[in-house]
Amino acid sequence: MNRQDLLFSSIRKKIGNRSLHDALTESLHISYDAAHRRISGKSKLSLDEAMTLSQFFGIALDQLEQHQNHLICKKSTAVTSQSELAAYLKDAYFHLKDFSKDGTFYYSAKDIPLFYTLEGSVLTKFKWYVWLNLLAQPEEIKPFDLFYIEQSLAEHAQKLQQLYQNATVHELWNDSTLNSTLYQIDYYYESGLLQSHQALLLLEDLLQLIETVERKMTVKSNFYMYYHELLLMNNNVLVQNKTTAKLFVPYTMISYLITDDSQTTKESEVYFQRQLLNAKCLNTSGPKDRLQFFARNRQKIAWYVTKFNSFL
Repeated sequence: MNRQDLLFSSIRKKIGNRSLHDALTESLHISYDAAHRRISGKSKLSLDEAMTLSQFFGIALDQLEQHQNHLICKKSTAVTSQSELAAYLKDAYFHLKDFSKDGTFYYSAKDIPLFYTLEGSVLTKFKWYVWLNLLAQPEEIKPFDLFYIEQSLAEHAQKLQQLYQNATVHELWNDSTLNSTLYQIDYYYESGLLQSHQALLLLEDLLQLIETVERKMTVKSNFYMYYHELLLMNNNVLVQNKTTAKLFVPYTMISYLITDDSQTTKESEVYFQRQLLNAKCLNTSGPKDRLQFFARNRQKIAWYVTKFNSFL
């Protein structure tokens, strides 16, 4: 199979039941007959046409070499400012919009899943404040009460959050998933950048988040939560539907490498399925396991509530 045939084969996987002829006429702006000549091999794609197809369908031409152990990845937008964070959220939605109707997410939650920090709450503002301070390294870190969220951020965040809410979701948590957020609240309080009443508001938001997650297991048929006692989470996210899949692998605090390589996503799905089998599904394991898990997380939050209340 030559490279042109390999490219067409990759496009077929992307478009599912759509006609390849229609896909080429739409993307290359050529006639149906011209598309047929290229598909049948009577005409060769020009370099410009191959590049156009590559960009239009998100196929790296290097992948056509079929090196088994080589992987072509895209990466998310780098973030050092609010405008770049807005671009990051917009880019994330672009990569996920094809999964908006029948998508399934598998999320290995080392930290609170990103999609829970998009609601416009005080906790959302704080997480973005932390990210920008750690990623941008400003000369002078402003106190939390002087940090304001730009409107463009909220607009992109809302679209991304809605997409996640409509999808089927499998989240893997362990007993350390909340820890980094609790440590961040404590760190900025101890640094004098966060006041005690603000810290208490954040803990209230965090408690509300936990209660929302627990409630979702009983009222939503498309949300599944798993508790894994042994696995160290890594914030990997696998998203798939009937025709395609994408794997998101973190390489900085919120930046991801993204691949839709079929072999890699299949291997990732097998890995996730094995971990789900080794975990407790809190939806179905019985009330005792669920109550104990959420009680432990409430106790962590309560410990910090007591600490910050002592300074009021």
